[in-house]
Amino acid sequence: MDKIKAYFRQAVMILSLLALCAIFQGLFTKLVFSAYSFLHPGVSVGQPFADAGAGVQSGTSYMLMSIGLLLSAVAMLLVLHFTGAFRFRKGIFTSIAARPLFLSVLLVFTSIWALNIFVQWFPLEDQLESQFDGLSHNILGVLSIAVFAPLLEEVLFRGAIQGYLMRRMRSPWLAIIISSLVFGIFHMNPIQIVYATLLGFVFGWIYYRTGNLLSVILGHVLNNSIAAFTMLFMKDVEETAVQNVGFEVGTFVLFLAVSFFLAFKLHRSLPAPPKPWCDSDEVQGDTLH
Repeated sequence: MDKIKAYFRQAVMILSLLALCAIFQGLFTKLVFSAYSFLHPGVSVGQPFADAGAGVQSGTSYMLMSIGLLLSAVAMLLVLHFTGAFRFRKGIFTSIAARPLFLSVLLVFTSIWALNIFVQWFPLEDQLESQFDGLSHNILGVLSIAVFAPLLEEVLFRGAIQGYLMRRMRSPWLAIIISSLVFGIFHMNPIQIVYATLLGFVFGWIYYRTGNLLSVILGHVLNNSIAAFTMLFMKDVEETAVQNVGFEVGTFVLFLAVSFFLAFKLHRSLPAPPKPWCDSDEVQGDTLH
């Protein structure tokens, strides 16, 4: 009975944070659009999270969407901090040495290329491609995609959710798997669900082994920056590239092998994580029960 109650509390905690994050995204974006419509009566800019059309109106719509997403990210980060789900402390920047930090980011980099090849082998739809493309064509959209989204998602999914689960579960692997699945499903986009779940597992393992969020934040920033750069400058090249299955398989195997090697090197460069697992600084004093 006690275990059932514990699982129920954990599920409620996770669902509450996800619901609040989704509400903030919709609410702040809607407020920004409403404020713009009030200040510019008669000017149509489309609806939030919908195809806004073409030309100037489309650009304005995506700019407003970017502002809403930035505001919602800041609001959610403040909620996570002041509720104690994840407290920002100086240890997030100082409690990891240069070598494991470098290995962590390099591991994310090689994993990105392996996973990008892997997901292309599945007939998965990208339902948010047009929105991502629109956001990547303005500076605030790039800032939202490449900086604020990675910061919020790592604090939420790794710092708050995975950290919470790892301090309450006997198996850290179960906590990593659950947080990765939640991370993937939260994206609500077929191709992103698979990609984000697998990359989330990489992030989760790095967070578990390093006990530091900076490494996964930087890795996530790298991933989203590459995606934004590709969408902005190399989309046409990517769409017209001639596929060579043998080359793709060989490249996938190479990047996968390098990723495992880097994971081994990172594992060997760090002491064993303490039991029970607890982050070095930022999650001490956790107030969520």
